[in-house]
Amino acid sequence: MIKVSAFNIKILAVVFMVMDHVCYLLMPEFLILHFFGRLSFPLFAWLLAKGEKHTKNVYRYGSRLLITAIISQPIYSFIFQRLSFNILYTLVLGLVMLRLVKRYPQLWQQSIIIGLCALVAENFDFSYGAYGIGVILLMSLTDKLKPKIWLLYWCIFHFFTLAILSMLNIFQAWAIFAGLIVFQFNGKQGSRTRWFYVFYPAHLIILGIINYLIYSR
Repeated sequence: MIKVSAFNIKILAVVFMVMDHVCYLLMPEFLILHFFGRLSFPLFAWLLAKGEKHTKNVYRYGSRLLITAIISQPIYSFIFQRLSFNILYTLVLGLVMLRLVKRYPQLWQQSIIIGLCALVAENFDFSYGAYGIGVILLMSLTDKLKPKIWLLYWCIFHFFTLAILSMLNIFQAWAIFAGLIVFQFNGKQGSRTRWFYVFYPAHLIILGIINYLIYSR
């Protein structure tokens, strides 16, 4: 298969995210867009794990995410008519979890940290809830486990959360395929850019305007 850089994976994540939002806001009948959209969050979770591992200043990295989350929240809530926290808050919480897990290496300590973060995400209505924290944790292990072992855990995790706990709708099962994409990583960063911090709120505004122009007639 074709090997890709971290930048390529970020582009894929953004494209899948936009497809998902276009389906939700403008073309709900085109469910294929929603299927592809389910790949977006796991890819962002993988990028977050890589960012946490390689950043020289985790506080600056987290601050950029948090500021973007705060700026985007009223736009997100207005456009999607949701009171839940947008995906960037989930990524910020995941970043805190990864850093704390690294600081406290004992298994019982890590279990408490992960459990508390999952509870916060679920009870405070973060996008993807406890499932999102689980995805971020698993994506942080892609370079620590053998690919076949990791993929086994990835599939079991989705079977457990989707089939047994029914935490999310069945569409999220498509997120399993994101696991195949991240293992095509070629080890290279690729182009460095921070345009996503502007793109996220900007694309919501644009889609919101288009939605208003279409459905206000």
